[in-house]
Amino acid sequence: MQYRIQLFAGMAEQLGDVITVELSHETVTMADIRKRLNELYPEVTSQLPGSFFTHHKKLASPDELVLPSDAIALHQSAPGMETVVSKCGLFAITYDPIDADEVTSKVLDPSHGASLTFNGTTREFTQGQRTVLLEYEAYVPMAMNTMKQIGDEIAERWPSTRTAITHRLGTVRIGETSVVIAVSAAHRDTCYEASRHAIEQLKQIVPIWKKEVWEDGSEWKGHQLGGWNPQNTPKLSNKGEDI
Repeated sequence: MQYRIQLFAGMAEQLGDVITVELSHETVTMADIRKRLNELYPEVTSQLPGSFFTHHKKLASPDELVLPSDAIALHQSAPGMETVVSKCGLFAITYDPIDADEVTSKVLDPSHGASLTFNGTTREFTQGQRTVLLEYEAYVPMAMNTMKQIGDEIAERWPSTRTAITHRLGTVRIGETSVVIAVSAAHRDTCYEASRHAIEQLKQIVPIWKKEVWEDGSEWKGHQLGGWNPQNTPKLSNKGEDI
């Protein structure tokens, strides 16, 4: 039986957007598909440990059973072209430049005495290497869900706070903004703590990848601490499932 697998980012560049693998097992798991990919495509074997499967747009465990007709994807990222905004209006993913004032306006509350806006921008040098630009991609449905989960977690940990996050995809040049996080609260200390928590969690659990383009090459990267592995990250509440 044949199984169609959608690919993204570096693997899609090498193998194409969709590949088909054939397996003769009576029952097939995600682990079987991963093993077969290792056998068929040794050129991307080095990328597989940092990747993850989704099954009908949900994170799949290695022992999860799949059928040939199922929607299977292997992710480093997933592109989209339009701005996506959560139902609550606080979380967004866009290909357009981000208006930090607009993001901040979403969290302002007359009962709050402080607001804080974090802007993440592209720096020119990283570890002595000159960056020309960054290219961001994301698995958008899961990224939206986990951003809202971060907001829900902040609201639970620091009651009465409001959090908004907008992340940019596509090409982001030197000095341009890739992410804006706005937090408001009754007191400034809460804003500082919640804002730091938001950016650290975003880098740890939200499936957004960047391609660092240098003068002499490029490389796909996950979060700031290494390859992103959703099965090894802290579990958040399920409040963000309906975005």
